[in-house]
Amino acid sequence: MNNHKIEYVDLRSDTVTSPTQEMRQEIYMARVGDHGYGEDETTIELEQYCARLFGKEAALFMPSGTMSDQVSIRCWTESGDEVILDRSYHINYFQAGPSTDLGKILLHTCETEDGVLGVEQIDNAITQRIRGNLFSRPALISLENTINGHGGRIFPIEALKDVYSYAQAKGIPVHIDGERFLNACVATNIPVNEYASFSDSISCSFSKGLGAPFGSIIMGKSEFIEKAKKYRRWYGGSLHQSGFMAGAALYAITNNISRLKEDHDHAKLLATLIQSNCECELDIEPPETNMIMLDTRKLGIKAVNFAGKCKEMGVLVYPWAPYTIRAVTHLDINTEKIRLASNVIANLCSQAMQHSQTERRLQGVEL
Repeated sequence: MNNHKIEYVDLRSDTVTSPTQEMRQEIYMARVGDHGYGEDETTIELEQYCARLFGKEAALFMPSGTMSDQVSIRCWTESGDEVILDRSYHINYFQAGPSTDLGKILLHTCETEDGVLGVEQIDNAITQRIRGNLFSRPALISLENTINGHGGRIFPIEALKDVYSYAQAKGIPVHIDGERFLNACVATNIPVNEYASFSDSISCSFSKGLGAPFGSIIMGKSEFIEKAKKYRRWYGGSLHQSGFMAGAALYAITNNISRLKEDHDHAKLLATLIQSNCECELDIEPPETNMIMLDTRKLGIKAVNFAGKCKEMGVLVYPWAPYTIRAVTHLDINTEKIRLASNVIANLCSQAMQHSQTERRLQGVEL
């Protein structure tokens, strides 16, 4: 019996990392208590640290980014309200079901080319529909930074300022799904508290680029966080000795922010090497943070099949859409793994393109 475990280069997501020995030590040494009574010292320290870092009054430790989003939506809305957001955002792409089921709200999606939702699109969403007491109310504007569905694109701070100013004039709160928000801060050199100031609530993940095994956090005014505590309990997220997980999160956010630049550099290197090693022209958007998106349509192969071929060659990527592959760099990926992955992906791209061209010739399609 062969028990040999294949060592994959795993680029499916930055959630696949394992805790380092230093992080495991922090988990082991965490000062814990029953946080159902608000007595877990490590969790309290984490929440206070994050509130200061993001320039908010208070913070609340959450089990996951999805729960962060769902609790935030619940705090800002009532049944039948509208949340205005871009179609590509995680809350619509992955959370449309729980958003409508748990929050009993409508997701009013807008279409943009790059996920950067602007004032004009938001205003159209609000004004191009009958409003009044008998109809749905635009209750929340939800943004995303970085924008997952557009390859980790950064939501520019100037665009964010414009949206926030508009929202304040309309009396509508702004929530930022900021699970990779710190990637945007590192890439732009904008201080975290300055970038986060143009929001009424914001989330951040510990289990993505920061490398912790668990957790997210939401931040905002004290009254928002007090309300969020109720819904966190309702949704089953009020943990007891949460300090073991909070210890990992605290280590991650105090030690692993600056190293996010390595992930960004690796993503750029991956994109460059794939394009230079491939024997056909490929359209890969220059990555702004730690993701690249590869369009497989011109290769004549569906994303799920391309991902399967990559797996056979020892590289794991994520089929994001029918003809879109996503690759994400993280702290378990080094330059050697980037070079290996780029060779595999480039070779498969060349083979797929050659096969597609042969098929077209056999079918009599002029190239």
